[in-house]
Amino acid sequence: MYPQSMKLILNTTLNISETSGIPSTDDQQFEKLRRNLINGFIALVCILGLVGNGRTIYLLAFSIKRNPFTTFILNLSIADSGVLTSLIVAVILVAVSTLRENTDIVKTFFLLFFELFFFTYSVSQFLLMAISLDRCVAVLFPLWHRCHRPSNVSTLVCSFIWIFSFLLSALHYILHQTKSFGSSPFLYLLIVNGLLCTPLMVVSTVTLWIQVRSKSQRNQRKLLTTILLALLFFFLFSFPMYVLYVVYGFGFRHPVFLTIGIGCATLNSSINPLLYFLVGMKKRGKNQPKASLKVALQRVFKDEQESSEREQTTEENIL
Repeated sequence: MYPQSMKLILNTTLNISETSGIPSTDDQQFEKLRRNLINGFIALVCILGLVGNGRTIYLLAFSIKRNPFTTFILNLSIADSGVLTSLIVAVILVAVSTLRENTDIVKTFFLLFFELFFFTYSVSQFLLMAISLDRCVAVLFPLWHRCHRPSNVSTLVCSFIWIFSFLLSALHYILHQTKSFGSSPFLYLLIVNGLLCTPLMVVSTVTLWIQVRSKSQRNQRKLLTTILLALLFFFLFSFPMYVLYVVYGFGFRHPVFLTIGIGCATLNSSINPLLYFLVGMKKRGKNQPKASLKVALQRVFKDEQESSEREQTTEENIL
């Protein structure tokens, strides 16, 4: 068995409708069209997001010089790819379930990919919180951040986030299997994630917005703008899912609202590569070639690379 919320999504939101009575032919055609449009939209966005995140992962891992900040972005792209993979596989499983009777195997795989969704979505949220806090420290305490910040702190933070999110997902699975909660424990874990991350991310967003408007941060404006936009879009796309799931937990269950939440989660995990490209793209003349994603990433993270090089130079001078 899988959580009741996912059962509702599986049965009504994405593809399988439970109707009472005998619907008319027009109603059947409209319902089929609605399902296909929902599945097509989610699948298309997932594929585009996987392409963008996959390209970002490749460039950051093999083509662009690594620094502490790009370590965060690399892990964020991996987490977003996990979210999109779990969603597109769930859509495929739903499509398969419409062609044949729901079996225990299909239900088990759906539960596993639901757990993957929760795991990677939690990693993505915690990484955004860590990125925003890291940038706040960098702009508020620039000297300490450049000269005294441990070089491996990004790797340690990312490792801790992956382990902590895995434990949360395992806890969710255990609570569900032991039926410790009357409803899906995913609701309570979402609230825990929100209480842990939201206040810090709000403070960080306001701080970064002030710094973007400050002339003193002109050299890092592209980087700060990228992070600020990523945070704003996260709030925009994650807020509906949190609100709708909380409302669902209190008994107001409507498949359309759950569909909106899944669609917002899909967009949230797909948009970051587009933000990197748009912010890193310069205005060009008629004879200038188009900027690639690699060039855009280099422009966005140029300030951080220069800061890392200055840090190494300072340490060498001290020695």
